[in-house]
Amino acid sequence: MSIHDEAEKIRRKLDEENSTTVSVALFGQPGAGKSSLINKIVGQKVAEVGVETDKTVAAASYEAKGLRFVDLPGYGTKNFPKESYFQKFDIQQFDLFLCVTSGKLHQADTEFFQELARRGKVCIFVVNKHDELWEDGIAIEELEQRKINDITKHVGQPVKVVFTSCRNGTGLDALSIEIQNNLDGAKRERWARGAKAYSARFLQEKKSACEKYVSYAAAAAAANGINPVPGVDVAVDISIIMKLFKEIRDDYGLTDNFLTNLKQSSIPVVGRLANNVVQYAAKEGILILLKRFAGRQAVKTFAKYIPFVGQAIAASLGYAITSNVGNSYLSDCHELAEEILNNKLGE
Repeated sequence: MSIHDEAEKIRRKLDEENSTTVSVALFGQPGAGKSSLINKIVGQKVAEVGVETDKTVAAASYEAKGLRFVDLPGYGTKNFPKESYFQKFDIQQFDLFLCVTSGKLHQADTEFFQELARRGKVCIFVVNKHDELWEDGIAIEELEQRKINDITKHVGQPVKVVFTSCRNGTGLDALSIEIQNNLDGAKRERWARGAKAYSARFLQEKKSACEKYVSYAAAAAAANGINPVPGVDVAVDISIIMKLFKEIRDDYGLTDNFLTNLKQSSIPVVGRLANNVVQYAAKEGILILLKRFAGRQAVKTFAKYIPFVGQAIAASLGYAITSNVGNSYLSDCHELAEEILNNKLGE
């Protein structure tokens, strides 16, 4: 395969990565906290809290960072009868489903789950508002087991149950990992990049997915090289690198306002990393990084990405430089995200 063929292949792969979307449908009774749960998963307010979708004429859809959430209206109601429900809302399109409850399951939710199971769709049961789960003299573990037993009894089979609280963060990481475990390939990586990390474990999943994305973008930037780097005998597409850096910041939830606040942090390492992330995001900063790494030998090997980017591109100087630049920026963003998590910093 020629380098031109490899370049076209990698451009298609990058387009595929950018267009990949994970679609998750939520159902359950109003007041269970579905909108709050969506906001917590993506780490930003995309869904209006308190909106009852069973009173609308369509499902409420929200999208952020390659993740699409649809809050489905009530199944089997006057407005949405069972007979036409699956066709009306194109149920087969969703990658998986979350049945969200904070009380007892309703018969309509049970029937909807059973129909999903018959069609081979994945459904995770989420008992939200865990912070309100209390009974005098009863241990929390026993109360949780009662909930699991009640759900199992209603649906007629053992199911995966995750307990969450949007108020104190309980179970959000466990839910995100459970969702990721039920996704494959590009969708699994898209979830790791798009969902908010509530643990060091998920942050590492995010970094691994971002590293692979860096390899695609670096290959595309090298193959489509149109901007000679001043003082260096190599050309790369800087616009692709700028877009890559923005994608990485978005994946880690590093918005402009948040970074501005972090630059003023009293924690020295946080301020330094935030300054780096902001400085190197601009074209001038990217040129600084490109010249810095062009003056060195490649600081790491990229053999594991050859199957994805192609032998000729992986062996090129442009790829070695842009890969180092991309991974350097990713490292700063990841380290900053670790400090934010460890110090419980937030927007």
